[in-house]
Amino acid sequence: MKLLGFIWLTGLFTIAMVHRAQCYPADSLLFYFKQVEDATFRYQSLWDKDIYGPVLLVDPETREVYANRVDAEGILNCMNGIYTGILPLEVTISNTDIQWNGTHWAMIKLPLSANAYDRIDLITHELFHVAQPSLGFQIRREENKHLDIREGRIYLRLEMAALKAALKAQRFNRAEEHLRNALIFRKYRQMLYRGSETTENSLELLEGLASYTGQIMSGRDKWQWREYLVSRIDIFEKVPSFVRSFAYETIPVYGFFLYQKDNHWNKGMNADTQLTEFLSEAFGVDRRILLQSYVKQVAEEYNGRIIIDEENKRELTQNTLIDFYREKFFERPHLEIRLEDMNMSFDLQKLVPLDEDEGTVYPSITLSDKWGILTVKRGGALLRDDWRWVIVSEPLTISEKEITGEGWTIALNEGYQVIQNSQGNYHISKKNTTQLPEDGKFVPEEKSE
Repeated sequence: MKLLGFIWLTGLFTIAMVHRAQCYPADSLLFYFKQVEDATFRYQSLWDKDIYGPVLLVDPETREVYANRVDAEGILNCMNGIYTGILPLEVTISNTDIQWNGTHWAMIKLPLSANAYDRIDLITHELFHVAQPSLGFQIRREENKHLDIREGRIYLRLEMAALKAALKAQRFNRAEEHLRNALIFRKYRQMLYRGSETTENSLELLEGLASYTGQIMSGRDKWQWREYLVSRIDIFEKVPSFVRSFAYETIPVYGFFLYQKDNHWNKGMNADTQLTEFLSEAFGVDRRILLQSYVKQVAEEYNGRIIIDEENKRELTQNTLIDFYREKFFERPHLEIRLEDMNMSFDLQKLVPLDEDEGTVYPSITLSDKWGILTVKRGGALLRDDWRWVIVSEPLTISEKEITGEGWTIALNEGYQVIQNSQGNYHISKKNTTQLPEDGKFVPEEKSE
């Protein structure tokens, strides 16, 4: 996702600051910042680097921000040791890392958890993303649509079931047996879907290592960490979509066991590491060819038949949903929007991938670009796989400043308009462009000499 730099809006926050002061007192915020600073310093040997850096806490209701340092452009105002201001509407709010006002921030949505472990975990996770490029991890976000397909989900669920059994094992040698079985399911899944080892690997290096880092720096002891990982797997099993969420869960569990053997195992990671191969070697997985009959036999130990039955039922309802979305975004009249400099936030647990190259439906999403801000609260938006186009349902109302549809709105920036082509579909264009021709490409108006 390409992030935007924005011009700061000043003079709008004084009243809000007074009104919200009691909700987020400066001494509490300073205490939270100090906790995180102490944690990153304590665990700086994890990556041979203190990853403490710019943190931006954001109130999603008021868009008020509280930072631990001034931005590079010097626009934030210091009040009681906290740097404050108002986040422009064009900047979407989520737990992420973001370039804004010349500074690379770890952005965190308020309110923060009352649990210190969870709070430090979340903030250091995002701080790791800020530090990732300097650690040599320049990683692309890859699509993992196969994890919404029946067999892809089955063998991911079996991998997670084996990981959960490893965490609950009373002896380490028994835990390692479960880990080897988890890797058997993982390798078999990646055999079934060509290229999936690469796409899974990319997301796990991006989010898996960040999750592992946050969990280490949280300060949980070994037993608290183990119980926390088990609880996360329990929650993960009920998540509607695995395509983006799986990477947050797999690597921390493998990392938990690797940490028992070598506290610095992660320093062997770089952007070219192939995790399946790395983990297989670490836990002594055989390099033999995996036969389907053997894999299914191993699956019996982890309620494989129940998982398969559940996924068979899900496939029927999911196919109906996919057909509905395909008709909605391709066959019915719709609005197609070209993306140029996009910034977005979304719920990664509810994505619905369509067929190859068609894109992924985001049931709810906030997306900003040069043309304005799209907010989808229900009904979904289809983001094409190249992240160059987003599609929503047919507009119901169109005005100079706002477009509305079923479950979505667009705050339209000045200088942009909605036009309709001969096929009945709509597009957003600059006002110096004409209607779309049949091939769907904009034609600039000719200027007279």
